[in-house]
Amino acid sequence: MFTDRAKKTDFKKATIKEWEKAVQSSLKNASLKDLYTDTYEGIQLSPLYTQNQIDYGRIDQYPGEGNFLRGFFPPGKKSGWRIAQKLKEDDWNKLKHQIKSSLQRGQDTVAFDPLRLEKLDDVSFKELNDFIALDQIPLLIFSDSRRFDIIAQNLLAENIKVSGAVAADIVSAELAEGFIVAPDCEQMEDWISQIKLLDLQFPHLRTVMVDTKPYKEAGAKVIQELGVSLALAVFYIEQMKKAGWTPAKTASKLIFRFSIGSDFFIELSKFRAFRVLWKTIADAYGLPEGKQAVPVSAETANLTKSVLDPYVNMLRAGNEAFAGILGGVDYLHVGSFDELSGHSTDFSKRIARNTQLLLKEESFLDRVIDPAGGSYFIEALTSNLVNEGWNFFQEIDKKEGIIEVLREGWLQGKIKENAADQLKDMETRKRSAVGVNVYAMGNEQVRYPKTGSTTRLDAEGKLKLDPLQHVRLAEKFERFRQRSSQLSLKGKTPTIRLICLGELKAYKPYADFVSGVLASAGIQAVWSDSFKDLKHIKRYMLESPEKDFCLCGPQSLYAEFAADIGCWVKESLPNVHLDIAGSITEEELASFQIDGTFYSGQNIVEKLNDILNRWEADLNG
Repeated sequence: MFTDRAKKTDFKKATIKEWEKAVQSSLKNASLKDLYTDTYEGIQLSPLYTQNQIDYGRIDQYPGEGNFLRGFFPPGKKSGWRIAQKLKEDDWNKLKHQIKSSLQRGQDTVAFDPLRLEKLDDVSFKELNDFIALDQIPLLIFSDSRRFDIIAQNLLAENIKVSGAVAADIVSAELAEGFIVAPDCEQMEDWISQIKLLDLQFPHLRTVMVDTKPYKEAGAKVIQELGVSLALAVFYIEQMKKAGWTPAKTASKLIFRFSIGSDFFIELSKFRAFRVLWKTIADAYGLPEGKQAVPVSAETANLTKSVLDPYVNMLRAGNEAFAGILGGVDYLHVGSFDELSGHSTDFSKRIARNTQLLLKEESFLDRVIDPAGGSYFIEALTSNLVNEGWNFFQEIDKKEGIIEVLREGWLQGKIKENAADQLKDMETRKRSAVGVNVYAMGNEQVRYPKTGSTTRLDAEGKLKLDPLQHVRLAEKFERFRQRSSQLSLKGKTPTIRLICLGELKAYKPYADFVSGVLASAGIQAVWSDSFKDLKHIKRYMLESPEKDFCLCGPQSLYAEFAADIGCWVKESLPNVHLDIAGSITEEELASFQIDGTFYSGQNIVEKLNDILNRWEADLNG
């Protein structure tokens, strides 16, 4: 009966004004403007999207047509994405075993990191081909220019057939160290020669990588990634034109690599926007129809990961993988949750691989074309990224291309500005990372990565420039935990005692907030009993072995107790440091004679750094 009634129910068409009225009533005193969100891309996200915000002239009906918004290939020609977990071993024999084992457990691409192998000369594709049909199971090997040369020579020495990609981005590979290869140097000529030799023997192998990962991992915006990807592609096309190749020939060798960040809908839309932008470049170079598609490889970003509470990295990586798949990537690597420690376990590698298998075999995402297509929000966001990404590419182009903007430091400056914004949002907790700056387990046992000395690079023939170093949003909090651990080892347990004023329901929100902030640096917050008079507070502070305290309670009790406590501490306990929880003005702090405060929106990195600096100075005399 209910189903019959539901089928006959008519829903009244609501107007925008009616929607606004309904929303405003639920917001109470807040404004509709509070529902709009500004992104790092400079795009404002609306709380509601309608068909009036969609340019239907730019939306393809089917994949493989139009501007490739919905995919490069028509239905039936491409099915899903390839699981390309990048294996990391220092020994070739161990790596062979890992490759064979991974292929038996669901991986369908031979992907490994050549930078981890101690003896790259040991790599034998003939040995792989003995138990893997390399002409059917593709390779996916990305490296720097020096290792690319060794891998290429090993490959050329074998009389086998291979598919996939063995590629390097010779421009972007050493940006973190502050070097790029000069366009007219001998190293560039050698690289071009290798590309041509590989083409003769392996005509279907992709060998030129356009790598946006170094830019993303340094903090680049999505629109910057898109602009850089086009600028790099144009550079390689132009370089190979000088070497006698047509743009179509070079395009047939390109493979694009992206990192996937945590902003789910923006990252999803990034891959859809990239295809539209690439179509524009392909048409500009006159690439023939049917040969404009380029493969896209993606990896979950280290930028968003932490060694703290590492199991949360599973959720972060899963979210990023989901966005990449919905966006339509061709190859995908999901980082293991303990990857940053430098010692991934078999369990963590299995979880990373199974993340993709679950999305493929249980969510059936490989059976749906462009799942997010048609959403007013996604279509509008994709269109915004297309426009802004193209504008950024044009800025690079007007400045004479990717080499010049890197040589001048203009691009590095733009990316570092965005990285600083993201880091500031972490420091003020405008951006939350569970286990790092919110809901941190201050007493967890953390396995920090070993920091070894970097290999000195050969700078001959290279341009020295402002380095574009990788950042991670959790790094400052990780260093705080390390410093707290060092203090504990030296006999100074990082502890602050909270003086709780009034009833539990009154002081608990303040004490919870301060405890959460302190936990993010590995500092223990010890709660007192509930205090209602000055005499018991004085006794508690006199009997405490710690010299750091924080008042936690409602404003009404601050007015009653704060000034008296502050004055007494200054007179009787000059070595004690006293803070107060809440948004307190500088004038109020001065009148209370209290040293500092904890409040929402505060730069907690600065606050925690001051605390640790003070303790380290006391310990060192």
